[in-house]
Amino acid sequence: MRRARHGSAARWRRWRGWLLAALLALAAGASADPPSEALGPRLKVVASYHRGNPWTDALLRHIEAAAERLGASVDVDYLDARRLVEEQAFALERARLAGRRAVTPGERLLLLDDAALRFYLAHADALDDPDRVMALGINDPELARRGLSRGVRLIDTAAVGGQSVAFLEAAFGAPLPLLVLGDSTPVGQDLTRTFLAQLTRRAPGRLAGVLWDWTPEGVVEALAGLPADTRVYLVEGQTTGAGDLDARRREWLPALAARGIPVFCHLPYQLELGCAGGAQLDTRRLGSLAVESLLSPSFARLPARQTVDSGRRVLDARWSATVPPTLAGEVEWRNVGSAMDEARRTQQRLLWASAGVGGVLAAGVAGLAWLRRREARRQRRLMFDRETGLPSRQLLEADFANPHRRRDGWLFELISPRLREMRTRFGLPAAQALLREQVAEVRRTLPDGWRLYAGSGFSLLGWVPASPGGEHVEARLDSVLARLDERLGAAGDDRLAWHASLLRLAGHEADIAQCGAALDEGIMRLERTGWRQPLLRVTPLPLEAATRFRRLAQEVEALIEAPATQWRLVVQPQLAADGVTPLGAEALIRWHHPVLGEVSPAEFLPVVERLGLSARLDAWVVDQALAWLARHRDRLAELPRLSVNVGLPTLQRERFVAELDAALSRWGVPGERLEIEITEHADFGDLALADAALGRLRRLGVRVALDDFGTGYTAFRLLQRLPFDTVKLDRGLLAAAGHHERAVEAYAAMVSFCRQLGLEVVAEGVETEREAEWLIGLGVRVLQGYHYARPLELDAFLARYAGPSTPGRGRPCQADQE
Repeated sequence: MRRARHGSAARWRRWRGWLLAALLALAAGASADPPSEALGPRLKVVASYHRGNPWTDALLRHIEAAAERLGASVDVDYLDARRLVEEQAFALERARLAGRRAVTPGERLLLLDDAALRFYLAHADALDDPDRVMALGINDPELARRGLSRGVRLIDTAAVGGQSVAFLEAAFGAPLPLLVLGDSTPVGQDLTRTFLAQLTRRAPGRLAGVLWDWTPEGVVEALAGLPADTRVYLVEGQTTGAGDLDARRREWLPALAARGIPVFCHLPYQLELGCAGGAQLDTRRLGSLAVESLLSPSFARLPARQTVDSGRRVLDARWSATVPPTLAGEVEWRNVGSAMDEARRTQQRLLWASAGVGGVLAAGVAGLAWLRRREARRQRRLMFDRETGLPSRQLLEADFANPHRRRDGWLFELISPRLREMRTRFGLPAAQALLREQVAEVRRTLPDGWRLYAGSGFSLLGWVPASPGGEHVEARLDSVLARLDERLGAAGDDRLAWHASLLRLAGHEADIAQCGAALDEGIMRLERTGWRQPLLRVTPLPLEAATRFRRLAQEVEALIEAPATQWRLVVQPQLAADGVTPLGAEALIRWHHPVLGEVSPAEFLPVVERLGLSARLDAWVVDQALAWLARHRDRLAELPRLSVNVGLPTLQRERFVAELDAALSRWGVPGERLEIEITEHADFGDLALADAALGRLRRLGVRVALDDFGTGYTAFRLLQRLPFDTVKLDRGLLAAAGHHERAVEAYAAMVSFCRQLGLEVVAEGVETEREAEWLIGLGVRVLQGYHYARPLELDAFLARYAGPSTPGRGRPCQADQE
């Protein structure tokens, strides 16, 4: 069985989000950069649409989110060239730019539409002739050619219309006559003519008619003279541009739907206005690609024209029964509840009609049973995950819930640790976009007959039916992981290496809850060991344990919104050799559930990690610890530091240090009073990234400790490469030293090694007088363990180790207010 490959810095050279973030951080710190870059790169955005335009607003949200992930700021100028005469809008913009630098050093220029590009081509001097210019949403072909000749990089979305029509033909059958809706504004004409050119070039018989400056009444009239299977397709017209100032026109699409006339489209905001679906332009990718390109160190080498395709396939659920099954799994169904309500109403009508005609009740019952089976099939087809296009976990559970089907075969769960880390660092949309890209690769790699389902927390579930060669499934799954590793590595994406837990089913011995809990627990075991192996085989958990696992997951998801209602901090002292003087303390989290009682951190923290909520929990723990220090600053004045455990992915988040700095200021706690502990089992795959994260903490004065030292294979490499202040020797090493002579020598060697590096050593897990004496003899000066004190409630710690309260002193004003 192969070893999972961990990404190295040399293979992280793909110019997408992660690499850009690292390079930009380095660039911001370089002394050769202009002063304005110290605050991060800046993007100037010019848009012709005014605020409130649905297209501009949605696109700007994605642009600002992408810029925030990469540490850049965004400044937007609105020309309002769709509401004003263009010459007037341009004159007003030049007046706004006069007397100030439009593009300061370090800014890049992003143009969102035709009028913005025309303004740049005519008035580049007013924008200080920026070196990096990117344009998107350009509909006039001649204008696009002029922009390219001036060195403007373009992002092209014209192909999405053709992709949307192809999707509709696959859903409803070809050829599909279309009545196309456009408008006669300059932008509307460009958009519509581009779409019509694609339509007639690929299938000349597809165009049934065109309505310019359409109205609902005009659509009804036009359809009366067209074939019955004609579909209406909206490109542009009366819902955007100048038309979006007229609130009445926002009701035109719902009005057509009420008459039984669905209208299809490929622009996402039109879905919100009432469109019935189509292949949708991936505006999230559009905004991200523009920002990533402008900030890329390789901007000069990027192609002059890049493309963005459709990102979603959307249809109203009323067509779920007619769409081919091979396509249904790729569709994001809308209005599912309304479709199912209509099906139930149809059932009731049929029942009463059948029962009333001749009093034949049996016919009604039979009809109802038939419709129920049909609805069940329809519901199954709607159980698809909108983010991945895969059948949902609920569908898998529904299959297992059937008591008449004997289950045999295998279940497996796939996860990429870096996807969860990406969610923590760059946000949910970025991680979801990357997951969608990877699902297709995973599906291509799986053997025929293996089924894939959407899991939770960026995981995928798989089902392998029983077969004569079923005992070889473990080796075949390992081979699948190896091939994924090779393909992603060849593309420079080895950071997305996949890992799996695998479970063998045996008839009726386990239900899906037990199996799912066991697979989740297997993934957590892989994580706790630092993802050192690609595959782990597990067995179903006992029913009681499986049920508890699921309940804990549900409780954690609800509790994360109000942690203080059940979670609390306790403190364990770190003492000098005299066993009395506190040299530090470690804040630990505890959970008292009103029904389950005390839940061990060893049980619920892995659940928090599995749900991707570690960053939120870490932030709460840090804030609670600082608040406690602030409230009792007079009594804790002699406590050198308070240690808090924080996950490495949390530390590597772009905003973590800034948020920590704000918290230290808010509570009035000096940085040197806080120590952040990171476990050695964390995934230090990219040491350069970890080094940068730890360096930012050191600049705040915050100390950094390596926890559980000596239990992993990376121990000495980490100490040599990363700027730690403290090393905490794991309890397991101390226990081994009590039984094995070689372990005694190893422990002493580790203490000596840490001293030579100038690191403070904390011995964890000191439980006996003999252990304490031996450690003191080695020169270890900070001791922690049950021999001295168990974790104490906050008041008990104050009573035992803190000084007396001083009237008039204590927490700062902020703490007083809170």
